[in-house]
Amino acid sequence: MFLTDDELKFIRKEGFLVLNQFKEVKATLEILEAIKHVVVNEIQAHNTAEFYESHGAINFTFDNPHIMNSVLNDFSKEIKITAGEIIPSVHFHMSLIQHNKAGLKHSIPWHQDISYTVGPGNFYNFLFYPQNSSKKMGGLRLVPKSHLLGKLSLGGSHDELIGEIIVYPKAGDLIIVDGLTFHAVPVNNAKQDRYSFCTRFISSKIVGSKALDIGHYRTGSYDYAKKEPVNHV
Repeated sequence: MFLTDDELKFIRKEGFLVLNQFKEVKATLEILEAIKHVVVNEIQAHNTAEFYESHGAINFTFDNPHIMNSVLNDFSKEIKITAGEIIPSVHFHMSLIQHNKAGLKHSIPWHQDISYTVGPGNFYNFLFYPQNSSKKMGGLRLVPKSHLLGKLSLGGSHDELIGEIIVYPKAGDLIIVDGLTFHAVPVNNAKQDRYSFCTRFISSKIVGSKALDIGHYRTGSYDYAKKEPVNHV
């Protein structure tokens, strides 16, 4: 899918963009089955218990599932075409599955995916939703234009932020989010598991940068590589 000039202007101004029906029903179902295959076989990343407790994050994360799944691998390559329209000299960074299991009150706190020092427009999440979301299941919380505000402030991990909106994607939708845009996922109160597949693309100027290892939360910054809090970022 090629983006219009208005869509490109919107994502740079607002820090996110919703692309409805990025994939048709048949392809969406294939991706959902691929995601479930990864989850069932427990190809899972391991964050520390301290990380989850400190930042109020409760979910299952699966890193780079595209490596072992041809459907997700092909889809990641397809997304790169769209990413190349937004990011000059685009580079694939990683893929991941977020699994918010029903009955466990899974959620993801407010955060930024990368150090604020890199500036906006250098790191994007391409979040694909293979299911219809709802208020019960939870959507995607965003603060428009927050990618221009610098570092996420300290406070409650799931507090309501000034200017926040909630997007409820439908099956087949793709939401593109600047890694510096404040974003979070509400508690899954539905009886159905919630899944998303994310591919991350970055600009050439931050390839290999330590900034890629740093995430900002309302309870402080975290070094994903060292799996420990960061005091000075």
